[in-house]
Amino acid sequence: MPVIVEKYNPEWANQFKQIKAELESFLQDVAVVSIEHVGSTSVPGLAAKPIIDIDIVVERPNVQPAIDALVAKEFIYLGELGIIDRHALRSPNSIPPRNVYITVKGCFSLRNHLGVRNTLRNDEALRDEYGQVKLDLAAQGLEITEYVDAKSDIITKILKKSGLLTEEELEAINAANQNASRINGVRTARLLLREYIMDDVPAYQALESNPDVIRYQNFAPRTLAEAREKIAECLRASVQVPREIYEIAVLHESKFIGRVGARVQRTYADGSPRNPPYVSLWFSFLPEVQGKGFATEAMEAFIPLLGSPLEMEIECDPRNRGSWRLAERLGFERIKFTELAYESKGEMVGSVVYRKVVD
Repeated sequence: MPVIVEKYNPEWANQFKQIKAELESFLQDVAVVSIEHVGSTSVPGLAAKPIIDIDIVVERPNVQPAIDALVAKEFIYLGELGIIDRHALRSPNSIPPRNVYITVKGCFSLRNHLGVRNTLRNDEALRDEYGQVKLDLAAQGLEITEYVDAKSDIITKILKKSGLLTEEELEAINAANQNASRINGVRTARLLLREYIMDDVPAYQALESNPDVIRYQNFAPRTLAEAREKIAECLRASVQVPREIYEIAVLHESKFIGRVGARVQRTYADGSPRNPPYVSLWFSFLPEVQGKGFATEAMEAFIPLLGSPLEMEIECDPRNRGSWRLAERLGFERIKFTELAYESKGEMVGSVVYRKVVD
């Protein structure tokens, strides 16, 4: 879904107060330094995405107790996501929309958030410049990952003016935002490939609970809770270095239509390096978009992002004609067929393996 940026709404301050009170009740047994309203909605007069960003500030020993207290209230823990000492959680309550972080007192992520907020609160010209950049980017119909990348220059300008971060810390923020292993908005003729966001959960669950989609998959229809955890797991994996799991969303005309993924194995079981690395690939798409070339288009864009050299395999149920024909369209060679390979959903099923080596 394209990013939506709205003119400043004074109600955002009231929404923060309501969320803060709720969080304080959840964290009553945890020593909290402060709960800060950060992000663009915290700056009066600034255009913003209508999402309340919140930093729960604690001393380091209280990070885990704070996480545990919120997880007990059905928050989903997402991890640091590449930003040290900033722990992201997904609230079970999405009205009003919010991003919740537990941050260590004094950490550079917190100084980043406070530096942007306080600088913009005190510099009307810079605030308006930033607001116009946001409005202009939103008018382009950008998805969130593209939007975040596109405003990195002005964020750096704001942070430098704040004077709260060292050059090394600014470089660390840029490095995290430009993590080479993350896939932040790859466009093809008809598609957008990007990392998951938690807002993808309903669409992901609809895909992975569709009987036609999972007919040949070795799992039952995913529940909404399972979909949340799966998306969270993929987000945590997206910032690992080196990255082992790639699974990303495929969008057509801003609609989530499928997913493509890969597991990269760089070593053997004994720890010795694999040369080239071995990659297993997978994909699934909504029934209504199958047969239109979207899966082929997505995989042709996705595979080069994994680098080279690689030894790649696609394994599928031989009854799944669409999958093995896609492997053949991608130039994979059939190397193995087993009539009865393993048990899936109470029956013995076959296996067909396709392989391709990229130098």
